[in-house]
Amino acid sequence: MPPPRPSAPKPEQLWRSAREPLFWLDADLRVAWVNPAFEAFSAIPADSVVGLTCPAHGPTGQGGPADLAASLAPPPEALAGRVATTAAVFVDPERGPARRGILFQPFRDPAGAPLGMLGRILDPDEPAPPGAIAAEGLGHRARLALMDAQAALRGRFGVDSLIGSGPAHRRLMEQIRVAATVRRPVLLVGEPGSGKRHAARAIHLLQAPDAPLRALDCEALPAAILDRELFLPDDPERPGPARLGGVEGSTVLLGDVASLPRDVQARLVEALEPADDRVRVLAVTASDPEALVRDGTLREDLLLALSVLTIRMAPLHERREEIPLLAQGLLERINRRGGPQRAGFTPAAEEILAAYHWPGNLREMARVVEHAHGRGDAPLIAPDDLPADVRGHLADAYPAPKPAPPRPLDDILVDVERRLIENAMARSRRNKSRAAEILGVSRPRLYRRLKELGFPDVDED
Repeated sequence: MPPPRPSAPKPEQLWRSAREPLFWLDADLRVAWVNPAFEAFSAIPADSVVGLTCPAHGPTGQGGPADLAASLAPPPEALAGRVATTAAVFVDPERGPARRGILFQPFRDPAGAPLGMLGRILDPDEPAPPGAIAAEGLGHRARLALMDAQAALRGRFGVDSLIGSGPAHRRLMEQIRVAATVRRPVLLVGEPGSGKRHAARAIHLLQAPDAPLRALDCEALPAAILDRELFLPDDPERPGPARLGGVEGSTVLLGDVASLPRDVQARLVEALEPADDRVRVLAVTASDPEALVRDGTLREDLLLALSVLTIRMAPLHERREEIPLLAQGLLERINRRGGPQRAGFTPAAEEILAAYHWPGNLREMARVVEHAHGRGDAPLIAPDDLPADVRGHLADAYPAPKPAPPRPLDDILVDVERRLIENAMARSRRNKSRAAEILGVSRPRLYRRLKELGFPDVDED
């Protein structure tokens, strides 16, 4: 009688006994399992890393479980269901950052839905297995450049949410770091889409990451709601200046502050004058604040109270050397949502992006990258994937404006008057009596000009 065959070890027993560092990512890119060899390689207990999500960028350079999980992020080739190898950065507590290869083996169910993927840390001199796609092309290099830039930002400034590398970006980050050391108001000024709110959130995150941040849209919210959200209720028994509402250490983000009604602006000045650091105010505006004061939109005393620190955001056309890096960061954010994975941009597409004048700044770039991402499934985004209006500016980033025909002075003055009336009507919430007060004219005169200029709805209030 032949001897009984030994029972085959279970797969998990094989994985646990393997000398190669192994890990398993579930379909949501969370670390679900690591083997003892992985624990020995990383010097981090399994309980500390299991359950963490792998972001699509590299480590911060500070070490720890979060950095380890960031190093395990798979490339788009693996997310698309192909066996792939990629370079990753691992932070050794004693020797610092070191690059190692990772082999990713994706698994799918019978319907084609992702189940997860097995990862293996390669030895320093180990070649990629036959059939594995080496993510070493242009897209991979762009991802590594993004990873390195974020690691440098995290190491120097403590945050990596604001990507960049040029002189304007370094100046911005230094201003953010200074602003995070005090509890005084900050005014952020810049063109629409230039990242003012992102910069404000970075200031709050550096100073009080665990404290609440309340963002109020001053243009969209009615005056009564703004008053209720901004200030503590008036106490009849203890009359005094208005006080900001909110928990100790919180921050309120006002955008666009020039849209605050004048009476709310006056109460905000009262609340800011005692220099109460309990609640911090960060304000943003897309217009020149001095011009807003001159035309009466913004109170001068409020501007003085808010501009203890003023940060001016550079438009994107002044940061051309950063455009490829910024576009790659936006592309990675889209890749993380799943679906088709685009690894990067061809050199020709990068040239077009760098030449375009970006009137909508980062907000427009996000829309352009979203459009290009959905145009195909090739690894790299090509010029044909970009919108036609962006491609049309390749030869000249700043096309010379066509000279406008001269206009009669009376027409120009009428346009100016129309804009002033429109501004007053918006600030008064369409109350014509209040608009007349803002303009400094009598109510009958305003009604007459509304009719003469063709404004709709000119009946008496």
